[in-house]
Amino acid sequence: MELRRITHTGDSQLNEILCLYQEAFPSSERRELTQLEQLIAGEPSMFFHIIEEGKRAAGLFIYWKLENFYYLEHLAVYPEMRNCKIGQKVLDYILEYLPGERLLEVEPVMDEMTARRINYYRRNGYEIVEKQYRQPDYNKPDVSYPLWIMSNKTYPDKTDLDKHIRIIKEEVYYKPLHLSRTVK
Repeated sequence: MELRRITHTGDSQLNEILCLYQEAFPSSERRELTQLEQLIAGEPSMFFHIIEEGKRAAGLFIYWKLENFYYLEHLAVYPEMRNCKIGQKVLDYILEYLPGERLLEVEPVMDEMTARRINYYRRNGYEIVEKQYRQPDYNKPDVSYPLWIMSNKTYPDKTDLDKHIRIIKEEVYYKPLHLSRTVK
């Protein structure tokens, strides 16, 4: 498994992987494509990767390097490549190459699938650190959704966690939304 970072919108595989992005995430959990393309081309703290297995595109992985921590934004694998341990290989990559604190959002436990997802991250060293989090909608700043925050770090004092959540909301959600509206 290899991760290949895309940094320009002329990449030959970008359109293909953007289709997966749209199929894998509901509209409230993803950006408009024009905004995403602006970030790919101009935001150095966002890392948009195609996951390659052999010479074949297997999925996508997006993360952000924010101050002194990483925010893991999106991970999706093509349906025909699931059960090939692609996600596990990405998490192993993260463990090796993204040292330090890492945060991600998950849906609260609502059914077997959401419980399995949380348990999967737990088996890989993440724990729920915040259950009162509200994820801003990528396209409507006045709308939010209840999600949980998981981290590979514990927070006996919530001060650092609260600071990191503010940074995520500002850098990942609000700032890109403002930029895309000023460019139009």
